[in-house]
Amino acid sequence: MHKLSKILPKIIIAILLLALAYGLSFLPIYLEPYLVTGILIGALLCLIVLRDPMWGIYMLIFFLPFERIGSYDIGGVTIRISQLIAMLAILAWIFRGFNLRSFKLRPNPIFWPIIIFLTINLLGLINAVNFDRSLKVWLFTAFTMSASIILPNIIRHGDQMPRLIKILYASVFLVTIFGLYQFMGDIIGLSPSLTGLRPQYTKDVLGFPRIQSTALEPLYFANYLLIPLSIIISLVLSKNKKIKPLLSIGLLALAGINLVLTVARGGYIAFAACCIFLGIIYFKKLFSLRNILYLTMALIIIGIGANYFLNLDDAKESFVEHASNLFTGASYFERVYTIEKAMDAWREHPFIGIGPGSFGPYTSFHPLIEPGSGYLIVNNEYIELLTETGILGLATFIIILAIIIIRSIKAILRAEDRFIKAILIGLLTALIGILVQYNTFSILYIMHIWVTIGLLVSCQNIVFLKKYEK
Repeated sequence: MHKLSKILPKIIIAILLLALAYGLSFLPIYLEPYLVTGILIGALLCLIVLRDPMWGIYMLIFFLPFERIGSYDIGGVTIRISQLIAMLAILAWIFRGFNLRSFKLRPNPIFWPIIIFLTINLLGLINAVNFDRSLKVWLFTAFTMSASIILPNIIRHGDQMPRLIKILYASVFLVTIFGLYQFMGDIIGLSPSLTGLRPQYTKDVLGFPRIQSTALEPLYFANYLLIPLSIIISLVLSKNKKIKPLLSIGLLALAGINLVLTVARGGYIAFAACCIFLGIIYFKKLFSLRNILYLTMALIIIGIGANYFLNLDDAKESFVEHASNLFTGASYFERVYTIEKAMDAWREHPFIGIGPGSFGPYTSFHPLIEPGSGYLIVNNEYIELLTETGILGLATFIIILAIIIIRSIKAILRAEDRFIKAILIGLLTALIGILVQYNTFSILYIMHIWVTIGLLVSCQNIVFLKKYEK
């Protein structure tokens, strides 16, 4: 039995490699050469991750923002790189456990609340008007939430975090440079096929482009940017020396310009909340000469950069008008309408809701036929959860958040390592910003949100178990 448990993972990997090699021999007949190349690269990455699941986490962090660009549609389902890598990391962790004949699970206080939340969602399927869609949404939700459970079991030591943050920096640099290219490209008249912008975000709509970079929409890109922005500011204010401050300031300026150019008003409000929270946490350090100089430098670069881009096509007036137009316009009235419809739907099934992902079909002319413009969403995550999962689902979700926030604060107060403490503060700040922006959009199964929660639990465990070094 002992020998079998040691060789079983190797046998499985060998079978998978043989099957992959056999399948690849037929690929050139059916697929374009670039897809074959991508699959070969993917196979190599699989081998790397299967040897060490932590490399799966590093790659997951790098590919988190690649939501639209870097995805591929198969049979009506969009497959994203981050999803594949997360699944691969989970498999690698399972194989490692078999190989070591031990699954040493780290503490995770949100495990059972997540199980309860998903069970309530599952019960809500009995009320779904489009069962197939609701089941698909439930599966996606369960998969993305699993990231918050798996990450703490792979990230086990504090000395893994500096490399992880450097990889995050590299990813943010790449997608923000691409975001500026998108803006410039659209201004000079490049087609959306070259810029990667969806048609509704080009300058033809509002008089200026709204950048989305590699994300699906500008508001999702703005939401993602809250994570690196919060971590960078926390590292700068904490005077941490593991990441060079000038590198952080440069990336802060670059990400800040991108945030402005998303023209996501909910993102602006969320980032303001992040700044207020960080200001409270670092109040004593905020007014040191060093931090004042660094932050002033970043603000000046962001101001000059945003002003330059918005003046390229005389778009500043249109930008200011749109950015300050909070309570009028089509988007505002659509939100009012969807919230009213959501509350009507909630009253029909107040305890377990109408089923995950059911709001769109519920408000559609025919629940089984998706409109050409897509199903409606509530544009407020808390009200959508109330509608689709009922009082029980929303209450469980709030309990999950409360556990994470309270445990993070305890870990911050107890942290001995300054770098881990700064990362904890940055991640908690990002989560608070995400929760604020959740008042303006409503998709629960977003990978970067649950990865943020998983990273928070990982850092908490590093502090409580004092695993700063291997």
